[in-house]
Formats: sequence, C-alpha cells, structure tokens
Amino acid sequence: DVHKPLSDCDSLKSLKLRVTNIGCSQHPDRWNFPLDLASGSIYPSKLESLDLEGYHFGDRMWDEISEPPYRTNSKFWDTMEWIGSGRAWKWVRHLPLSAEQKAKTNLDLLLHAMDFGSIKNLTLRPRVGHYPDIANLIPHLKSLQSLKVYGGWAKDLILGVPENSLTHLSWIFSDETGASVLPVLRHHAQSLRSFEWREAESGIRQRRVMTAEETSELGRMAPNLESITLDVNRNGTWPMEVFDALATNFPKVTNITVFLEFASECRRQLGASMEGVYGYDQWKLDLESDCSSGIESMAQPVLDTKPVMKLFYRLREKKVGDLLKNVAFYAGDWERPWDGALAESKWLDGRRTYSLCEAVYDPPYSSGGGCRGMTGGIPTRGSSSGYEER
Repeated sequence: DVHKPLSDCDSLKSLKLRVTNIGCSQHPDRWNFPLDLASGSIYPSKLESLDLEGYHFGDRMWDEISEPPYRTNSKFWDTMEWIGSGRAWKWVRHLPLSAEQKAKTNLDLLLHAMDFGSIKNLTLRPRVGHYPDIANLIPHLKSLQSLKVYGGWAKDLILGVPENSLTHLSWIFSDETGASVLPVLRHHAQSLRSFEWREAESGIRQRRVMTAEETSELGRMAPNLESITLDVNRNGTWPMEVFDALATNFPKVTNITVFLEFASECRRQLGASMEGVYGYDQWKLDLESDCSSGIESMAQPVLDTKPVMKLFYRLREKKVGDLLKNVAFYAGDWERPWDGALAESKWLDGRRTYSLCEAVYDPPYSSGGGCRGMTGGIPTRGSSSGYEER
C-alpha cells in the first residue's frame, strides 16, 4: 500500500511507482491513489524525485463510483457487484458534494495532496496510447531540473516549464522529426547538460532521426551539453557525416550514446508486409523472402568490435573541445519486455547487440582505449523472435 506511507511519513524524498494493467488488485484501485474526494488527502513529504508510469491522471473518482460497471450483461448482477465492492456506499457518501468537487480528476486530487514545488527530478510515462492532460501540473513544477518523458504529449510540458530551467531532458517516443524537435529544445538549449532523444526500433519502418545538419544545429544552440544520446540510422555504410557532426559541434560533450538499427531495410519491408498476416500465409512470405533471416536481415555494417573500434578512434581524433571519454553503441531491442496480457512475439524481440568504448588518457604512459560488447547472433529462418535463439 503506497498511500499509507505517503500519508504518514514526512521524510520521504523519492517515489517510483509503476501501474500495470494486470495485478492483484481490481479496477479502479490498481491505478489510482485512494485520495479523499470529499476533504482531500495530504502527503506531508516534500518529494524531490517522482517517477510515475501508467498513472491515470485524467480519471475521475466520481465517475468510477457513480454507476454499476458493465461486466456481466446483467443489470442485477452488475448492481450486486457495485454494492459488494463498496463503491455504492462511496456514491451515497459523496452525493452531497458540489458538482465542482465531483468533477475533480486524479491529477486535481494529487495536486492538493502533494507538494510538487520541491520536485527536482520527474519521470512520466503514461500507458500506451494515452495522452494525459497535465496542464494544471506545470505551474507547480517550480524546482524542476531533470525531466524524462515518454510520448508526443510531453511537448507542452517541456515548453511550459520556465525557459532554460532544465539541465537534463530525456524525450522518448516524441513523435517529432529531427527538424520539428529543434524548436522545442531551444526552450532549454542554454541550460541543458545532458540530452536524450530516441525511440525504440521498429520492425516495419525506419526511425525518425536527426540529419547531420540538424545534429550540428543542436550542438550550436546547446553549447553546454556534456552528454548526448541519439538514434542514428545506417544503410550499408556508417553515417560518418552524423558522427563527425557529433565530434565537431559539441565542445563540452565527453559521453556519447548512439542507438543504431538491428534490422535491414529489406527486413523492415518484409515485416510491414506481414502485418495482419498469420499462419501459412505468413510462413510463405517468410520462406520466399531473401532477407527474413541471415546476414541480409541485419543492418549493415554489423555492429561488431573491430569496426566500432575504428569508429571510436575517428570520433576521438575529430573531437573538438573536451576530450571524449565514453561512447556507447546499441542496436536492436533494448526496451523492457512486454509483461502484460496477450503477448505477441515480434521478430525484433530479444535481438540486440552493443559495444562500449572507453578512452584512456594517462600520458606519457597511455593514450588509448578499448571497446567491449556483445555481438548479436545471426537470425535463423523460422524463428519468431530473438528469444527463441538463445
């Protein structure tokens, strides 16, 4: 029970809460704090770090308790469930409340209960496909320095907090292009020390990434960046112009993380053609394709230690400003595995590779470095995901 320590303790500094679609409690309690609709609850702690995933900000408690749920196709049994669950009693108890109080959302109640003004680090990840309306939250984020958000909905939040107040920004699944994201980033360009902008690799389309010119523009408008994480696509050759832009336009950057693609363009086109196709028809498409498996299914050049080492040395050689300390290369599926109901395997699931490169600067004895990592196995025909090949 998260609600009790939040209500009783005044010394908590951080809270990380993930709300899943399945669990040991029932709807709606699983994804709501049991805040008091009538008098309001109070959480006395001044949290400095808050991480909420899957929380239903827009739900209204009054809506949840005011009618029997439609579950059994029987009004009688639905009413019995409504009474037995205790929601009918809550409905009776809250009937005298004003319409304004009944209309309060989970966010409204949470803003009354919690002091958001002390939060320095905030992570928000709504459930898949959900666009939360958190406009009322933005004025309360008076101390925010680090923001990590998932989804295109977060644009208004990023632009809503005071200009140049964020030192760290991580925006994942932004739905923006390299060109459209730059005006948003400009709002915090002078204050940012670290920046992450990426999305998970898709098995059916190429990701939206920054061009070399857009990467250079980011470096010019955010001169104080020390760490950067970006998606970079490749198609037969290393995109040297993008890597050169990273090396020459970010004078204070010492740590670079790059997410590359695992699947080839041919494999993505095959994946797109298989959408909604099952059984024999899917097997036939897989059998007839030249890139359903093998090296042809993998983006080239393959992420391996030897070529990565050469790339790492090139980045160090061309680096302008502070010396480069670490470069990390990832490719493939690095998202958390699906742990909900009705799981469906995807070809990319579990297919991943990485190389981590670290520089050593200790003149006159050493001025080198090295790379280590994991090379993903070559996909085999007929496997529905990478997990089958482990």
